[in-house]
Amino acid sequence: MAILVFIVILSILVLLHELGHFLMAKRAGIGVEEFGLGLPPRIWGKKIGETIYSVNWLPFGGFVRLVGEDPLDKNVNAKNSFYQKSILQRSLVVVAGVVSNFILAVVIFYIVVFALGFKVSVPLLIEHKFKFVNETRQVFVVDVSVNSAADKAGIKNGDSIIKVDGGNISSISELQSIIRSSEGKVLILTLENPVNNKTREVAATPAFSQQLKVPALGVGLGELVVLNYQTLSQKVFSGFIHSYNTIDYSIKVFGQLIGFAVRERDITPVSEGVSGPVGIAQITSQAVSLGAVSTLQLMGLLSLNLAILNILPIPALDGGRFFFIIVEAITRRRVYPKVEKWAHSVGFALLLALIVLITYNDILKLFR
Repeated sequence: MAILVFIVILSILVLLHELGHFLMAKRAGIGVEEFGLGLPPRIWGKKIGETIYSVNWLPFGGFVRLVGEDPLDKNVNAKNSFYQKSILQRSLVVVAGVVSNFILAVVIFYIVVFALGFKVSVPLLIEHKFKFVNETRQVFVVDVSVNSAADKAGIKNGDSIIKVDGGNISSISELQSIIRSSEGKVLILTLENPVNNKTREVAATPAFSQQLKVPALGVGLGELVVLNYQTLSQKVFSGFIHSYNTIDYSIKVFGQLIGFAVRERDITPVSEGVSGPVGIAQITSQAVSLGAVSTLQLMGLLSLNLAILNILPIPALDGGRFFFIIVEAITRRRVYPKVEKWAHSVGFALLLALIVLITYNDILKLFR
């Protein structure tokens, strides 16, 4: 089921991306040679007007093939060629896929934020200020020791500990202070599930830890940021706000991982933070097990990531094509066709090699 959900999600994201290119190309009068569901080889195809609509064997997303998209195409000088359209028209066609993925993410996050009662929890990996929304902090459980006081009380990984004996808890140090002064005392802990915001109470008794030399529950603790969309404007624009904050936070986290890798000359943190198809399929399995809202959150995050990745100025990606259009707009001269095609070919080869490397790393993670 998780694999099926993964294929469906990936197909929807890529198809909507390609649909953006398709619709904008049609609007600009650019010929579309083929709109494919899945990737070749082809199972079935039917030509309607100038376009072949096909179904292909590999069930991952789809593709759009435009007339004159390749600067060395034999039809590059045709009236309906991509290459013959204005800078503005070509720019709109190139970025349409990215815009489609961003809009999809916004819509998904509207649904998620509404389903969670305008209260969304985000694990705090690094210190960060989320914008345009009210935020509070929660302590959550990242690990539970077997046969510990927490394990016996029914505390699970991912639970947030929001109250102890009716008093609010807002920091790890505050919770640790209470636990360390309560050896042998029964504590009533109010727990919240960040996935669905449901609460429950459990009774746990701290016991002396020989390893820590202090009373403990037997849990590893982390910190959550709870984003509260309280005002009318925050609720109305919650989809956009959450999309913006997700992008801003993700870029900051990844930037710090790269910075650490450069300083320490160790790429392990970066490789652990990047996933390919195998890794994403595994994450999808975890999201599906947590329910529809978590699956939608993952889908929104993947849609944003697809948009960000594609707008990067890397040859073979939309951002790379857009970069050549910008160069043309600045210099008032088209980039030499053979140079552009060579750049896209090399970029595509490097991207394939990177995907293979990441996939290999994902497979190694499965056996750790």
